[in-house]
Amino acid sequence: METTNETYQPPVVPEHYNPNQLVTYKVIDVDSTEKYVSYPTVKVVDLEWELEQKRYNTKNLAQYISNVSMLESRLPDYLDMDSEEIVADICSIFGFNPTKEIQFEATATITGTVLVPLDEVANFDVSDIDINVYAELSSYDGEADVEIDNIYKV
Repeated sequence: METTNETYQPPVVPEHYNPNQLVTYKVIDVDSTEKYVSYPTVKVVDLEWELEQKRYNTKNLAQYISNVSMLESRLPDYLDMDSEEIVADICSIFGFNPTKEIQFEATATITGTVLVPLDEVANFDVSDIDINVYAELSSYDGEADVEIDNIYKV
């Protein structure tokens, strides 16, 4: 890796730069049946935004074209592969990570001891105990609902 002693220098903004300045430019519409020319007037900052969006779209289009070319080159190989391998290969080309929702059910046993004052034992109902349980899915993203049923005295 090459190292240099140069430090980053931010670009120098010219003194005459005005992002809110109005500019007029020529637009030639070649898609219409007749050649159509217009001269819109916009702020520099709006024109800069449009140019940035065009650069972003051009970059994404180039990546997409590259992915499609790779897919086209692999089509003959797909004749000898099963459908799962084909789908996995297409997902890897386009950077997809498909998921499938799988439901599950688990059973847990919770035991405990509660201290009840002797003068309240006669009126104590074990179903009045508040139990807070926390469930965490650590291997995959997902949600878990916890229900507590059938609290009974042992």
